[in-house]
Amino acid sequence: MCGIAGFNWRDERLAARMTDSLHHRGPDDDGTFSDEEVSLGHRRLSILDLSKLGRQPMEYHHNGQRIVVTYNGEIYNFREIRQQLEKAGYTFRSSTDTEIIPAAYLEWGAGCVEKFNGMWAFALYDSNKKRLLLSRDRFGEKPLYYRLVSGKLIFASEIKAILVHPIQRRSNSQVLSDYLFKGSANNRLDSFFQDIRMIPPAHNAVFDLRAGSFTLNKYYIPQFGNRHVPRDEFLEVLRKSVERRLVSDVPISVSLSSGVDSSSVAALTSEFTDIPVKAFTTATGQVLGDETALISKFLERYPQYILEGTSLSEKSFCSNYRDIIYHMDEPFARQSAYVRWEIANLTQKHGLKVLLNGEGADEILGGYVPFAPHFLLSLLKQYRLIRLVREAYATLVHPERSRVLDAFHNATLAPWPNQKQAEALSRRQRKFSIRIDPATDPVRGSGNIKEYLYTLVSESSLPRLLNCNDKMTMANSVEARAPFLDHEFVDMAFSMDQRDYIVNGCRKYPLRDAMRGHVPDEILFRRDKDAFHAPIFEYLRCESIKNRIRELFRDARTSSLFSPKDYLEEYERFLSRKAADRPFLLHGFFLEEWSRIFDVDHG
Repeated sequence: MCGIAGFNWRDERLAARMTDSLHHRGPDDDGTFSDEEVSLGHRRLSILDLSKLGRQPMEYHHNGQRIVVTYNGEIYNFREIRQQLEKAGYTFRSSTDTEIIPAAYLEWGAGCVEKFNGMWAFALYDSNKKRLLLSRDRFGEKPLYYRLVSGKLIFASEIKAILVHPIQRRSNSQVLSDYLFKGSANNRLDSFFQDIRMIPPAHNAVFDLRAGSFTLNKYYIPQFGNRHVPRDEFLEVLRKSVERRLVSDVPISVSLSSGVDSSSVAALTSEFTDIPVKAFTTATGQVLGDETALISKFLERYPQYILEGTSLSEKSFCSNYRDIIYHMDEPFARQSAYVRWEIANLTQKHGLKVLLNGEGADEILGGYVPFAPHFLLSLLKQYRLIRLVREAYATLVHPERSRVLDAFHNATLAPWPNQKQAEALSRRQRKFSIRIDPATDPVRGSGNIKEYLYTLVSESSLPRLLNCNDKMTMANSVEARAPFLDHEFVDMAFSMDQRDYIVNGCRKYPLRDAMRGHVPDEILFRRDKDAFHAPIFEYLRCESIKNRIRELFRDARTSSLFSPKDYLEEYERFLSRKAADRPFLLHGFFLEEWSRIFDVDHG
């Protein structure tokens, strides 16, 4: 797990400066490569083959061909691929997964990534063909940004490395509009910076160093199907996914809550190790709080886990929010960034580098509340009326019924923005004198539930979550691994009969059913679990932030975007505990801080 950077001209000193900005992603080692065509840089977090043989950028020579690679990630099946390549005549000096990338490329071309099981972002320089291959894993676990202007290509794991170059730091008005009006933007391929974008997940990009052409090619889509997946098959595929993600030459740890996703990962991890394992959790108070009883129930069954907890607090948030913005490269929209920061920071304090988590299960298996109305509509379209009545009744008696009904209302509305939403955005625009117009989303039909889930996985929820997860863990020099994002598991999940996703109102039913006997029933079938929420709006009342906001908006950099006077008036209403637009106050504050941290021009 590392940080990578590079560009298409010679300047080794500049490449080193880029990698210096990524020190947090790889504090164990660094390196650069430069010739007349390219400059590449690398920061290393040593996890596989801790020796100097794993240093990058790594040169690989075979039959007169030279390949140079700088790589961030883990290829979990690298040993199997290595055996295939050795039979084909390739030799290896190290025991890293890095070294199989250039060899696999020479053997199978850019399509070699289809053989990889893992997460990655890499840049591969083919000096014979004079081209750069940039690649990103199937679901976008590892970020890869680029800027291509006037034939100059710059790329890096994080935007801050691209900003080392003397480029104009202008904001992207379309993304700013999404952020100010809807509070979301981190899932977009466009960044908050003009001309800086992400390579899409599941894509290769080929840059011809002679012609200057840049071509994107998609190499993966989940295998859709409609079959009943037996419980034993589901469990075995997930078990294999967990086992793959335990490959490491350093100790592993797990992120543990009282939810079914992280508990399932922890339960299956225990099958492959009999040594004590650290489990990290967080809460909003000085004790673990309401989750204690359920986590304790899990630990009774798996005593090899040593639980370590951290508390979210006003003091911690006020001390760290600027660092979070800096490491996100962009103003963050939700409290999840802060929660993930705390877990990763706790992991680092205990001297650990690898953290398994339950990310992705909700997107792949339909765990979120809005999935329920899409599921019911799908039953209606298929004329599964008896099943529809049964599931509708289960919804009406479910503790989350009001949220499901709200989601059902939204799922059946006209394409966004409908009149009510448009009026709300217009009111916000007038209230704060916002000088950019609301951005509209492309029109989407409801489609079937597989299409809905694929949108979550490829375009909306999952990319946003993974970007945040990578930035917060790597800010603390920690590698996050997500067993639910093994592509073999995802292919199996998308091949399931769509009627199996929810049973008797219970979302993610195949996972809950498969983990019977492995995870306590109190966790498997609890009906009140929700994403962990930090009281982040209340933190805006703390004295240090109160003083900071009043100082910032006396001479705001965002004054060309919205009225500082209107913002401060709304903030005073908020402090007086009168009705106020809390989301805008939060996002406006973060946007102003980001503008100053990165010296952004909004002109």
